[in-house]
Amino acid sequence: MNHVSIIIPTYNRANVIENAIQSILNQTYTEYELLIIDDGSTDNTEEVVNTLASTSTAGSRIRYIKMTENKGVAAARNEGIRQAQYDYIAFQDSDDYWKPDKLERQMDYFNGIASGTASTTGRETALLYCPYECQKQDGSTILVPDTNIPLPEKQGIIYEHMLRRNTIGTPCVILRKECLDKTGLFNENLRCLEDWEFFLRISKHYEIAFQDEPLVKVNLSTDGVSHNISGYYEARCHMLALHKDALLQYGIFQDVTEDILGSAEKLGILQQVSRIMQFYLFNSQ
Repeated sequence: MNHVSIIIPTYNRANVIENAIQSILNQTYTEYELLIIDDGSTDNTEEVVNTLASTSTAGSRIRYIKMTENKGVAAARNEGIRQAQYDYIAFQDSDDYWKPDKLERQMDYFNGIASGTASTTGRETALLYCPYECQKQDGSTILVPDTNIPLPEKQGIIYEHMLRRNTIGTPCVILRKECLDKTGLFNENLRCLEDWEFFLRISKHYEIAFQDEPLVKVNLSTDGVSHNISGYYEARCHMLALHKDALLQYGIFQDVTEDILGSAEKLGILQQVSRIMQFYLFNSQ
């Protein structure tokens, strides 16, 4: 049976992390280790984690690792990957919830379709993901990725589609660790959208598998990166520069540029975003 290293990066989330950890300890698939990468928290995160580790019957699987300073979620995930003992990697966020059979369902699915062998396209499957249920602040729930997105844009060779938008939720992923030798780890220069950029590089070299059943629940919080508008646009412009050659190759550079600027204009921040975009494009040369 394959073993999985599950990585939770966290920073001052002692008030919510217990539920995320408990959802992993309740998994029906038990061949895993859980790495809590504390990105320099100043609250009582360590106390919460240690209490769960000492009182839960599955607590012995928890490894708590405290970073000496706050370096951001990309650096925390990378530390988790470096510390991981097993061949498969999964990610969880400190305020999200896995359904009890999430790991079991995904490992069964992954083993059935991938098994580390080449597909008919000549590419290996590096990553499997599923949709997630997103709980909005008004209490309503949406499914991500949207069911209206065609299946060929969610699975298979989806690099061109990933250049336009990300369909992959980080807590929904199982991936083969060995594939990262080719693609690299998370980009620590990105304080936002680092997951999109990471999965984009994976999709360039490997097939992506999609399991069409929601096994994760995600909560939108006001202190999350999804509410960091300035950080979002800076990261978006940074990604535009990083992957400019590929965008030009596929003939979609202008489309993506107009999409970024168009959304910025609707928010009344077109001039600011234009300056950021020019900075990254000029300095990427």
